[in-house]
Amino acid sequence: MRIALRYILFMLAVAALAACSGKQNAVNTSSVLATVNGVPITNDMFRAYVRSLAGGQEPQLDAQKRKLVLDRLVDMEVLAQQAKKTGLGKDPKVAADLKIQRTGLLANQLVRQYLTRHPITEDQIKAEYQARIKTMPSMEYRARHILVASEQQAKDIINQLNHGANFAMLAKKYSIDGSKNQGGELGWFSPDQMVPAFSQAVEQLKKGQYTKQPVHTQFGWHIIQLEDERATPPPSLDSVRSQLMNSLEGKEVETYVNQLRHDAKVSINTSGATTAQTAAPAAATQAAPKP
Repeated sequence: MRIALRYILFMLAVAALAACSGKQNAVNTSSVLATVNGVPITNDMFRAYVRSLAGGQEPQLDAQKRKLVLDRLVDMEVLAQQAKKTGLGKDPKVAADLKIQRTGLLANQLVRQYLTRHPITEDQIKAEYQARIKTMPSMEYRARHILVASEQQAKDIINQLNHGANFAMLAKKYSIDGSKNQGGELGWFSPDQMVPAFSQAVEQLKKGQYTKQPVHTQFGWHIIQLEDERATPPPSLDSVRSQLMNSLEGKEVETYVNQLRHDAKVSINTSGATTAQTAAPAAATQAAPKP
């Protein structure tokens, strides 16, 4: 029931937007699938509704499914007309929702049109790929660590290691990290997965070595032992093509929007968004991580 209601509300918005246009465009009667009190439901509306249900796709429907869709469109038109009679479209909240939906629809369609007319080229994708792989880590490391709360305790543990103590046993005894039960084992990781101070210390070690001085991070004081290391080849272009395409399209759209905004006359009333200002602190408090 809730899903059906959502679809109904979607089409109510579409119908209301059409009513807000101020004048009726000429309708090709050959494309009219039904009329409700003289208001046509066209094949274009039918196809748009099917795309909205199918995530932008337009699947082929058999006769039974087409009838179900058309019946739903008729129901929505009946409801939309009744809403108009009751003056619901003049309600400030409803009017604001319709305005946002209309603005969003036009904006999204313009972006789609822009990207169609300015497609990302293969050369752009390859250049972006080359730029990214240059910044990707070329090595992975497997290490253990012992995390303690004070520098002095870390130095005491290093002293025990210097006298032949077993690293894994000391980790199980002293570490306050969740890896203590595995003897401080962290598994394989790339440098960008760890905080900078930790990664920098690991990169200075040779296999089997441990840090001779404690490494300080926001988590505490670490003693780190490098277990192993291996080279990591970059991902293939095809495996990240979709990601690169999305990123490049995002940059294209951002540049386009910034240019349009630069050319537009924009005046912002910072004291007007009272609801957003009162709601934002509460949302920020809920999202803030606990110390």
